[in-house]
Amino acid sequence: MTTRMQNTRAGRHRRSIIRSLCVATAVVVAAAIGGTSYADPVGAPQVLTPDRDPFYAPPPNLGAYANGAILGSRPSALYGLPLPINVWQIQYKSSDADNRPTTGVTTVMVPDTPWTGAGPRPVVSYQMAEDGLGIQCASSYVLRAGVQAGLQNGQDPETPVATALLQRNWAVVVSDYEGPQERFLDRDQEAHSNLDGIRAALAFAPAALSPSAPVAAFGYSGGAFATAATMEMQPRYAPELNVAGFAAGGIPADLLAAIAMNNGTHNAGLAAIALAALDRLSPEANVAAQFDDASRTAIATASNQCVQQVVNANAGRLLYDASGQSDLAGNPAIQAAAGKQNLGRAVPTAPMYAWHSGLDDALPLPSTDALIDRYCAAGATVSYHRTDVQGHAAAAVAEIPAAFDYLNDRLTGRPVQPGCNVF
Repeated sequence: MTTRMQNTRAGRHRRSIIRSLCVATAVVVAAAIGGTSYADPVGAPQVLTPDRDPFYAPPPNLGAYANGAILGSRPSALYGLPLPINVWQIQYKSSDADNRPTTGVTTVMVPDTPWTGAGPRPVVSYQMAEDGLGIQCASSYVLRAGVQAGLQNGQDPETPVATALLQRNWAVVVSDYEGPQERFLDRDQEAHSNLDGIRAALAFAPAALSPSAPVAAFGYSGGAFATAATMEMQPRYAPELNVAGFAAGGIPADLLAAIAMNNGTHNAGLAAIALAALDRLSPEANVAAQFDDASRTAIATASNQCVQQVVNANAGRLLYDASGQSDLAGNPAIQAAAGKQNLGRAVPTAPMYAWHSGLDDALPLPSTDALIDRYCAAGATVSYHRTDVQGHAAAAVAEIPAAFDYLNDRLTGRPVQPGCNVF
């Protein structure tokens, strides 16, 4: 009888979490649908952007800390709302792509509901599609500020995914994987920061997570790039983590192919922000200098913005003409800059669920096909779904239940058939 009553109370508490999180999701979605006019939660303080918030400042002796070491922490709130989950932000030590010391900030969310499954509570590292070159694009700021963060960062549609993960009673870790310099599409930086964010979360005593907890990772689009990069590097950079599996969809597997696909289309802003990212990551390539004045201006403007703002401002823009001197295929400097960041330079050892739509309007299917072929040829375990859902965003939503079920199987220890399954 006591056990039944405890289970009933736990079930009610979980439903309370779900209802509250759905309210939070509704606030975010309503703001997105209604435009930029919204009201902050009553009495909510203004949340400072990371460049103005002292919490993000690095300590003077940063290099003395180990990667993943906790530098500071503070309680927080998802979307700025009082919800029945525990939320903290942790600043931690990491290393950039050149192994120089840097910092990261991760948001750790743990449901109030006790974990009653076998073993320790699972942890999911969720790579939101940070997709931006301005510090206001940082996921930690978006999650803390809620609608105060505005609607131009492009992450508002992704915040309900964190809600869905929490509904499974998993702990969720969301790291600012681009680092304090917002190094969008920097493969090594993003991997280092994610892995060190997980390390910091597992070591953070108030979260009561186990160092041996099963860990999974999830991301879509720009978040899938970060997820795959993290899993490629995990065996070498953070082998102590108990990684059970990961899911990545709509993967930007070939950056130049993605730029070429979006050039001159309604998603031309994706090409502009990717070029601006390569310009930041490889200044020796003089990426912006390869284009005409109008395109240079678009690339320069994108260098301090978040993805949705850039997409809104550049619909239909022809950044380059493949018949002219700006043809990317004939530009070795830009090819080298993109090749330095492309995925596939290592092979994940954790089982993978991948998906990509043949009707994707933002990222090319053949590039993901080639990446999965590379993984499979090297012995990876992959379940790859080539869907026919129309559109990049729709394909994300349609596949989330299957991806989460796959992660649940891995986190609960259900065996996976080795090898590759394409369906």
